[in-house]
Amino acid sequence: MFKKLFLGTTEINFYKLGNTFLKVFIVEMTIFIAVIGLSLSGYRDLNLSVDFTGGTTYQLSTDYSSDDISDVMNNTILKVSRYQTFENSNSIIFRAVESTQDKETELLNYLSYKFDVPTENIEFQRVGPTFGAEITSKGLRALFIFLAIIVALISFRYELKFAIIALVALFHDLLLSYTVYELLGLEITPSTIIALLTILGYSLYDTVILFDKLKDSQKIYKRNNLNSDILNKTFNEVLMRSINTSLTSAFPIISILFLGNYLGIDGSLSDFAVPLLIGILSGTYSSIFVTVPFLSKIIKTN
Repeated sequence: MFKKLFLGTTEINFYKLGNTFLKVFIVEMTIFIAVIGLSLSGYRDLNLSVDFTGGTTYQLSTDYSSDDISDVMNNTILKVSRYQTFENSNSIIFRAVESTQDKETELLNYLSYKFDVPTENIEFQRVGPTFGAEITSKGLRALFIFLAIIVALISFRYELKFAIIALVALFHDLLLSYTVYELLGLEITPSTIIALLTILGYSLYDTVILFDKLKDSQKIYKRNNLNSDILNKTFNEVLMRSINTSLTSAFPIISILFLGNYLGIDGSLSDFAVPLLIGILSGTYSSIFVTVPFLSKIIKTN
């Protein structure tokens, strides 16, 4: 089986499996909608970083251990979202979410006691959100323009229905990433947003490559319309290519995550790598298992 998969000679009936894939897609969308509903109702909240919500920073110079940092990160006074250390320096910065003045003062006193540093020697500062409503609105506007251009280009190169299928696969990947972050409570930072934008390109790339292969197959078999035989033949040929593309892209990211954890590197490295890994795996999955059920509905059978 693996040899056939590697050579692209498998005989999976993707057209027949289209209805099964469609049922899985409907279940996925139901879960996504339920998670979004929980978020909108306030039952669950996204774990936004201080870059979006604003907060407080506490900077001090002291001797510390990894256990000390762990104690601060897990304190019950005020949620500390992240910390930053500096090479060849004993300075450390803790960033906490925005709260009442009493809670912020209580955390300040806790850090003073924990590290035996006078409160006046701890640099305390309130910071506003760096990603405000204006930046968000501009980003969304740019996203909609980008999607409109993509729809136009795919429609020109193939057909409008292919562009719609590509958008469905794209939104599937974004909703899956959102759901994972929501359910696991992972922190969303500016690096996360950058990674999600990267996912857009990867998801579309993998899907359009498959569309292009379908068009080439139509030319080879001299068919004007896509049919079940071409669908099955093409997807069996490109299945291993999609898997290989995913694996070769995912392994370096996994290595970055493991290397970062081993070296104690935290922050933007993992903030970027985690959503990128989720997006690559999801993009590979959607390019086949999300596009197939919709393609199977529009083709003409023999």
